[in-house]
Amino acid sequence: MSEKEKIENNTPIANDAANSVETPDSVIRDIAHEFNVIVDSVKDGESNFTHDRFLRFAFAEPHRMAELLTLFSRHNPSLKAFLDTIDLKTLRGTKENFSNDKHTGSADLVFEADIKAGGITGLYVGIIAEHKSTNKDNVLLQISEYYHHLFLERKKDVPVVAFIVYNGENDWNPLAQGRFANYPEYYRDIGFPFKVEFLDVGHAIDDAELKDFSPITLVALTAMKYIWDVEKFSISFREAAKHLLKMQNTDEGRNFIKQALSYFFWKWPYKSEVIKMDSPEAIANKGYESFAEHFVNEGIKKEREKNAAENAIRDSKLEDFLRSKGVSDEIISEAFASLK
Repeated sequence: MSEKEKIENNTPIANDAANSVETPDSVIRDIAHEFNVIVDSVKDGESNFTHDRFLRFAFAEPHRMAELLTLFSRHNPSLKAFLDTIDLKTLRGTKENFSNDKHTGSADLVFEADIKAGGITGLYVGIIAEHKSTNKDNVLLQISEYYHHLFLERKKDVPVVAFIVYNGENDWNPLAQGRFANYPEYYRDIGFPFKVEFLDVGHAIDDAELKDFSPITLVALTAMKYIWDVEKFSISFREAAKHLLKMQNTDEGRNFIKQALSYFFWKWPYKSEVIKMDSPEAIANKGYESFAEHFVNEGIKKEREKNAAENAIRDSKLEDFLRSKGVSDEIISEAFASLK
């Protein structure tokens, strides 16, 4: 099946540099036009976006939440240990998780998941996910209130794991500060009645890893990662959105781009022209670096830097060897100059 046929049939296309096929110019022009129409529609207010519930909109679907947890588990041994105990395919939103518009509720997201089989049956864990885009040192007390309302009041005696999903501009880790720091040491091991994992979207996620996940997850995490950086957002997000329109050109995909753009315009209300795609001719001529090109170019850059460092070490050792044999510095310099 050709790439054009895959695009028309919404068939997933491998998006890494080694496997990608050149997108026809006509498809690029159509995508650029559609993206710019979406930008204008959001600019004109055609969105029901609420900025502090973006995590809910993006990851209320269990399979996308599973993708998010899987991504972070690659770097977080504690999170990986948690995922090893549950059957991720059973991840499900609880009735407290949803409202009619998916924008209200006690916590941002509430899930349950079954413990893996193996002699243990009928056991499950509760999951609370809370999105923060600014440093809020009272976040654990806030989650405590959610925990009490969502579990204790309903007589659900189950273990609960809370996830703080952070994409703020500044470095922050609420777990680094122990409780009751001003009290004698005896009191400092008093904790909360739930486990907590901290997921730093803004600083801990590598662009290259985002390629491995669904287009909507790619768009969501790109928006969250670059919300504070206009230049990087304008390039990375439109590439991610182009990928979504190409691979999953559906009403859900278009609406998701609208919501993510609304998130951007909440922060940068006058930047609609910045985020628009370049002219079709500029895009077709690769006027800016695509996701795949970025990964390849970064790899080439790192390889060149590695080679240069190795060559410098080799040359230094060779110089020392020649000097040990009585070769003058002048001749050594001439010899190395002739090799360049």
